[in-house]
Amino acid sequence: MKLEYFYKYYTINQNLFSSLINNELYFTNPRNFNDPFDSYPRFNLSSDVSKVIEFYNYLKIKVQEFSSLINLNNENKEKLEEFKNVLKTLSELNLFSEDLYSNEIENFNDKIIELYAFYSDDKILQKLLNANIEFLQVKMYYDYIFLLIDYQKTGISCGSLTPSCPLMWGHYANNHKGMCIKYEFENLSFDNSFIPEILNVNYSDKPIEIFNYSHTELDELRFTILSNKYSKWKYENEIRLIKKGQGLVKINRKSIKEVIFGCKSTPKDRYTILKLFASLGYKIESLKIAKVRPDKYELSIQEMKMNDIANSGVHLEELNINKNFR
Repeated sequence: MKLEYFYKYYTINQNLFSSLINNELYFTNPRNFNDPFDSYPRFNLSSDVSKVIEFYNYLKIKVQEFSSLINLNNENKEKLEEFKNVLKTLSELNLFSEDLYSNEIENFNDKIIELYAFYSDDKILQKLLNANIEFLQVKMYYDYIFLLIDYQKTGISCGSLTPSCPLMWGHYANNHKGMCIKYEFENLSFDNSFIPEILNVNYSDKPIEIFNYSHTELDELRFTILSNKYSKWKYENEIRLIKKGQGLVKINRKSIKEVIFGCKSTPKDRYTILKLFASLGYKIESLKIAKVRPDKYELSIQEMKMNDIANSGVHLEELNINKNFR
């Protein structure tokens, strides 16, 4: 089924004002998400040594592609020797462990040099196969994710297919004091000549069999990993826009035609947002507000009425609204 729209929940603050004024959408680093498993799907360890070695060989080939970068200057060469010495010491003393040797190297250049040192020494591979094959598999998996996703500086903009989830309003819209914007794909039209991948999130508790994939399949696993999420988040009904590169991206203002305010938003905030939309030339066709249902633990999305922006110093002619309030 072709997706026609998505919703994003917002806190009403300076970041929102800036996004509306500059008609932008933010693509974030997936490492900044609040879920530590996000884009790190769980995987099954393998008891098949040949498959573990094959995965190592796959990564070794990938890392060799950076040989020219490593040999580019003396500073990189010196760092390479430092990493080799550390790896040699840890191997000789059987000290490889996640506590003593972390994969979290924030500097991408240093991380590439570390990978080059590790995958250039098959003696370390043989030592870990015999002494700590579990650590080896965990390290290789995180190295794979780094090369596939992190080094590419993948950016993600998250959305939802539902505007009425109380948990989403609570988590992402300032405890229901914020708002929700509906974006239409037909008019989204990013202005810098790229088309993001649009993926439905797959909610699953099933670990992936990372060591059963061929080299070709490993090359193509990126979107499967980026769209995988722990099943407890299923209520978000999330979709993702994915691109290479992170940060703010210009969009077409015509993509925004509907806004929904939280049930705890204030009349003044509602009026401020509507006046901002009008002054910037947005054509909002549908104004709605979330209301708490009296009979269920649910929200009801209703058409806004005049009373919803009363006592805000409102002047309707300033709002450029296509329909009359009741």
